[in-house]
Amino acid sequence: MVRINLLPVKVSRKKEAGKQQLVLFAVILVAGLLGNYVWASQRSGVLKDARAAVDRKKAEIAQLERIIGEVKNIRAQQEELKKKLDVLDKLKAGRSGPVRMLDELATIIPKRLWLKRMDEKGGTSVAFEGTAATIDDVSAFMAALKTSKHFSAVELRRTSATGAKAGPGNVKLVDFTITAAVTYGGLEAPAAAAADPAGR
Repeated sequence: MVRINLLPVKVSRKKEAGKQQLVLFAVILVAGLLGNYVWASQRSGVLKDARAAVDRKKAEIAQLERIIGEVKNIRAQQEELKKKLDVLDKLKAGRSGPVRMLDELATIIPKRLWLKRMDEKGGTSVAFEGTAATIDDVSAFMAALKTSKHFSAVELRRTSATGAKAGPGNVKLVDFTITAAVTYGGLEAPAAAAADPAGR
């Protein structure tokens, strides 16, 4: 009977299977490492793109903030210029307003009425003291003041007959005191329009 020793064959097969397992494990390990490297590279690229986008947005925001700052500066300059123009308009009205008011006042005073005194208070109110031939002349003066563009809130404060006499009938004169609000603003535009009806 022939006997065959199969032990070396089994050992050889086990060694071969072990080698195959080692190779398979190495392949899996290499594939895993390669996959991790590819995944890490992709995530790194995505992160880099995201950071680049954030940097662009920050640059755009900084540029917009500079533009907003310039707009705010322009608006501040416009407000300052507007205030200066308002001051100039007030100075112009304060310079020419009283002259125009007195010029108009000279044209609306009745012929038989004489002003003795005119007191202005704070550029907002004025008091007239004078004498008239009759109370009708005082009424006519008040009516003229009410229609004037320079005066408003016209009030008769006092009337009294004087000892002086006027005219052939020895009619007594009337002393009076009238107060009114005075306005100097808003006079330049109408004057300019009247000077140039065509608007040139």
